[in-house]
Amino acid sequence: MCVRHIYGNVKGRHGKKTELKKLIWWLAWSYNEAEYKERLDRVFNYDSEVFEDVMKTNPTSWVRAFYKIGNFCEDVENNSTESFNSSIVQAREKPLVPMLETIARLAMVRIAARDVKATEHKHICTPYVIEYLQEEHNKAANLEKRSCSCMKWDITGIPCEHGYGVILQKKLEAQDFVCHWFRTSTWRKTYEEGIIPIRGARFWPSSSAPSVHPAPDPDQPGRKKKNAKEKRKKGVNESPVKKKAKTLKRIMHCGICGEANHNSRFHKKGQKDGTSQIKASQGPAAQEI
Repeated sequence: MCVRHIYGNVKGRHGKKTELKKLIWWLAWSYNEAEYKERLDRVFNYDSEVFEDVMKTNPTSWVRAFYKIGNFCEDVENNSTESFNSSIVQAREKPLVPMLETIARLAMVRIAARDVKATEHKHICTPYVIEYLQEEHNKAANLEKRSCSCMKWDITGIPCEHGYGVILQKKLEAQDFVCHWFRTSTWRKTYEEGIIPIRGARFWPSSSAPSVHPAPDPDQPGRKKKNAKEKRKKGVNESPVKKKAKTLKRIMHCGICGEANHNSRFHKKGQKDGTSQIKASQGPAAQEI
C-alpha cells in the first residue's frame, strides 16, 4: 500500500483541496493510535467526502501505527520498487531472455558497487542509521542551547515536553535548564532593596515650584447640549403657540405671505376670501382664535 499512489487517487477526485496532501501524509506518518485518531479527525473536519474516500482505502493497512512490531521498517511508500523499475528501463523493452540477462548484469554491477561501499564503511550501523542518529544527537545537543524546534522552550525559558523527555532520559535535573530569570536567586534580588517608608504629605518638604492642580475635564464625544438661553430661534413664518385652557392650539399662517388665518391654498384667491372661507368651515371656535 503506497501512500504516494493512494494520495494520487484521492487527489484525482478532490484535486482542488489544497490541504489534502498534508493531511494524508501526516495520517500515514502516525506512530501510534492516538496520533492516528487525532489526524484522522482532522481529515474528517476538513472534508467529509475526502474522509470517506480515505476510509475506503483501509488506512490500517498503510499507517505506521498499525505496522507489525519487529519488522523495523517505517516506509509508507513503495520507493524501493519504483527505484528498481527506473533502473531496468533499458531492459523492459527486450524479449524475455535478453531482458533477464540485462537485469542480471545490472544487478551484478549494483551488488559489486554496494559491496565495496559496505566493506569500506567503518561504523557499526549503516550510513542511513548514522545519519538518523546524527539528527537525534543534534536534538539532544539542544540541551546546551536550551532550545527546541517547537520554539516553546525558546519563548518561555522553561523546558518543553520534548526537552524534558531528553533531560529525564539523561537523568539530569530539569530546573538546571530553566532560564535564569525564573531562578530563586533572581527572584530574591527583585526585593533586596525594597521601599523605605516616609511620613505623610503634611511632613513633605515645601518647594518654590508651582502647585500641581487637577487637569480640566476633557471634552466628551457627541453633540453638546445647549443651555436654555441658547434655544433655537423660530422662523418668521413659523406658527406661534399660546395656552388656552391648558391646551395648545395652532394658528394657521400662509406659507407665501406669512399672514395669519389663511394658508397658501387660499392666497391666490385673496386673503379676505380665504379668511372667510376658513372661518366658515371651522366655526365659531376658530373665529375666537
